[in-house]
Amino acid sequence: MHLTSWLLGFSLVTLGATPAVAQSSVVRLQVVNVPVDSGLLASLLPDFEKATGYRVDVDKKGDTVYDMARQGAADLVLSHYGHRGIDDFMADGLGLWPRAVFANQAVLLAPSRDPAGVRGMQDAVQAFRRIAETRSLFLVNNAATEKYLAQVLWEAAGRPDPAGWYSDAGLRDEAVIQAAERSEAYVLWGTIPFIKLKESTNSRLEMVGLEDAMMQRLMMTVIVNPEKVAGVNVAGAVALQRYLTLSATQGRIRAFRYPGVSQQLFWPSARDNIGTFLSDVSPLTTTADPAVNRVVFSAATIRTGSFTTTFTGANLSAQTYFDVRFRRPGSSSDEVVENWQQGETGTHSIPAATATGTWRITGVRAHRDPNDHRGSIIPAAASTTLVP
Repeated sequence: MHLTSWLLGFSLVTLGATPAVAQSSVVRLQVVNVPVDSGLLASLLPDFEKATGYRVDVDKKGDTVYDMARQGAADLVLSHYGHRGIDDFMADGLGLWPRAVFANQAVLLAPSRDPAGVRGMQDAVQAFRRIAETRSLFLVNNAATEKYLAQVLWEAAGRPDPAGWYSDAGLRDEAVIQAAERSEAYVLWGTIPFIKLKESTNSRLEMVGLEDAMMQRLMMTVIVNPEKVAGVNVAGAVALQRYLTLSATQGRIRAFRYPGVSQQLFWPSARDNIGTFLSDVSPLTTTADPAVNRVVFSAATIRTGSFTTTFTGANLSAQTYFDVRFRRPGSSSDEVVENWQQGETGTHSIPAATATGTWRITGVRAHRDPNDHRGSIIPAAASTTLVP
C-alpha cells in the first residue's frame, strides 16, 4: 500500500478532541452594523436556516467583530473590506481567505434648498464639481472612509480651489451631519446610518448620487481558522458563506429595499471572487454540500495494524468522499491525497515501511462526486506520531 494511501491510517484527534463531537446546529455570525440595521440579514437568513437546519446566531458588534472572533465568539465574520482589526487578524493566521459578498455605499447628502442644484444627479463627481463651481458649502466627514472618498471626488473633479466652500472642522458621523443640517451644507455619509438617523430626527437632508459605483464599499465574509481558534463550526460557516454567494442569494441582495426607500442600497459583489470559488457555489451547488468539522481516529498511538477513522460534520453520508491535505514527518510543505476515504467511517492499514515520526493533517475536503475536486480544502489542525 502506498504511503499516501495509508496517510490517515493513524490516530488523529482534531483540535485535541478524543471523542467524536456532535455537529453544532448553530452558526455564530459576528457582523458590523449595516447588514443588521438595514434588515438585509433578516430578509436572507430565514431561507438559509430552513434549507440547512442551521440556526444563525447574529451578534452585531460593530468595530469589535474581529476582537470577538479572536476570543472564540465567531464561526464567520461579515465586515467591510479593510474593517478595523482585519489586517492583524489575517496576518496572525486567524482567518481563512476572505470572500466578497456584497457592497453597501456612502451617499452625498444635500440640503433641502440644494443651492448647487445637484438634486437628481447620479454622477457623484459631476455633483461634487457643481458644488465647487457654485461655492456651496461642503463639510468633510472625518470618518476615515468618507474623508478619503471626499479626497477622491476632489481629485476626480479636477482639484477645484477649496477656499470658501470646502470646510473641515474635524467632525464625523452624526456630529458632522447635524452641522450640515444647521449650515445647509453638503456632506458624505453611509446610506443606512443616515436613513436610521433621519427616522429619529426628521432630517431635511436628501440623498444624492445613489447609483454611482464610486460610492460603494465592499463587504466580505471570513471563516475563522479552526487551526488557530478552538470550537469553530467550520461546516456551518462554509454553508453560510456559500449561501451568501449563491447566484440566487445575490439576486435577492440586489432586489432588497429598505422600507420606504425605493433606491437600491446593496450591490451584489460575489462575482469579484476567484473563478474556482464561484464554480463551487454555482446553481448546481446547494447549501447542503458536505463539510467536515472534525476527524477522530480509534487510537492515540500507532505502531502497526489497522485503524478506524470517523469524519464528523454536516451533510456527510456513505456517499461522501474525503480528500486530505497532510504534511510528512520533518516536512514543511503540504501534500494532498484525493478520495482517501468514502463514507463517514472507514478502516485503514499501515504498511510496515511507513516512516516513523509526526504526521500532520492540515485540511480536509468533502465531496460527493469522486471526480470533482474543485471545492475548498477546509483547515483541520491535527497530528499524531507513528512509533517503531
